[in-house]
Amino acid sequence: MTEPCPSCGYENPLGARFCSSCGAQLRPASVDEATMAHEPVTDEMGELADAELAEMPEGTIGMFVVRQGPKRGSRIALDDHEVSIGRHPESDIFLDDVTVSRRHALVRRVGAGYQVEDAGSLNGTYVNQSRVDQATLSDGDEVQVGKFKLVYIDLAARA
Repeated sequence: MTEPCPSCGYENPLGARFCSSCGAQLRPASVDEATMAHEPVTDEMGELADAELAEMPEGTIGMFVVRQGPKRGSRIALDDHEVSIGRHPESDIFLDDVTVSRRHALVRRVGAGYQVEDAGSLNGTYVNQSRVDQATLSDGDEVQVGKFKLVYIDLAARA
């Protein structure tokens, strides 16, 4: 038995949560997931990022905290001028899921911050639930790549 995707019409296995073709959500998230997906970055998360600042590589001005996905709670330092995100094993941020393109997005350092740029992915890159080709990141912005949600922490702004 299958269930059609409301966005693209692709027939997905019954019980699937995301479309295998476009990555759209097929059924409503549970209450816990719905709350988690819309809650702002808390002060507690910010304090944790500040405490870890001393452990970050020198020159690190930003990081991602994984809000949704298998590595939930993980912190990823943005310590290069360009960081690739994708399903390709050589990606700087490797996200192993069919909703993520092999070369999905790039995060580039621009001045004192970062920009995210979609790399022509099939499912798109989202910042604060809006699909973007390119966007400058601000502290607390949520970047969605496939079913993964990453919160951008501007370490320089929190220092």
